[in-house]
Amino acid sequence: MIAEKWVLSQNGVDGVNTCAIRPSGIWGPGDQTVFKIFFEQIHKGIMHARVGNGSALLDNTYVDNLIHGQILAAEHCVSGGTSEGEAYFINDGEPINMFDFAKPIIENCGKKMPKLKIPAGLIKFFMVIWQELHFRFKFPEPLLPPLSIERIAINNYFSIEKAKCDLGYEPLFTTKQGIEASKDFYTKLFHDMKTKKA
Repeated sequence: MIAEKWVLSQNGVDGVNTCAIRPSGIWGPGDQTVFKIFFEQIHKGIMHARVGNGSALLDNTYVDNLIHGQILAAEHCVSGGTSEGEAYFINDGEPINMFDFAKPIIENCGKKMPKLKIPAGLIKFFMVIWQELHFRFKFPEPLLPPLSIERIAINNYFSIEKAKCDLGYEPLFTTKQGIEASKDFYTKLFHDMKTKKA
């Protein structure tokens, strides 16, 4: 947030135009974050339940959609352009529950998504205590950082209407199309992680 404020404050300074892009969880071929967390939990044998009641929605940004948004923002970041000095949310435009989002990828890797649901507040409570023990008494790190529980258990999505209006942004890939295009990559990543753990 601080970096973004600084970048936007520099718009027009010494003839340089700036704008800011705000992606959500970036996923697709090359991803080493979003699904890697799920895969790590599966390989450790600790993914036995969903966190929350399944109603929380979040947005994600397929990598090709992100690049498309960045190119459009750059093309409009000229003197008098629509993106000059502005910030834009760039995502897939399809808020979805994280576990529903992950299900087709995980099942393509030959695993089942858990059906049991555990209240997010309960999990967060235990993870906060666990994290405190970790920092104070050098306990192992908690299985999930408390903030990551909030990310998957409360609504956390943003409108792309400003990017559509100013930049002409429309996601190139739907979530379904992105999943289909990413299955081979994620399946390989899943099995590579399993091999390294063995």
